[in-house]
Amino acid sequence: MKRAGILALILGAVICLPGCGFSEGAGATVTVVRETPTPTPTPTPEATPTPEPTPVPEYPTEQTASGVVVTKIPGTYTTSTDVNLRADASADAALVTGVTAGTQLTGTGVCDNGWIQVEYNGQVVYGSGDYLLPAAPAEAAPADQAAAEAPAAEAAPAA
Repeated sequence: MKRAGILALILGAVICLPGCGFSEGAGATVTVVRETPTPTPTPTPEATPTPEPTPVPEYPTEQTASGVVVTKIPGTYTTSTDVNLRADASADAALVTGVTAGTQLTGTGVCDNGWIQVEYNGQVVYGSGDYLLPAAPAEAAPADQAAAEAPAAEAAPAA
């Protein structure tokens, strides 16, 4: 029985061993894979410099007697209706004078509560920003426009 077991082992080994390895010949296949070239990296674009922001002018500030902050920004304003000009930037402040609609005022500051500081008859007074509108820039005079549009006269050749 021992002999039969050993013989069965040897016979099994002889049958299994040839199928486990690589054999050269007609059944062997070799696959050739082409080499893929390594792509060249695209150059990094040069950084575009960030434009410097236009500096906002730093305007000085002051406070009115009631504590309202006034930024000293000059400007020209036109009244949209009859307006009361007051001693401080408040409807409760003392009335200094009134001006009619269409009056042009020289602004000396803008208050943080929406009022406008103006100079009127040599006095610093305040008007509500609801009724003081920034004045439109002056247009060219009609005489200046006519001169600009007139064609230049050409000199006639001498005969």
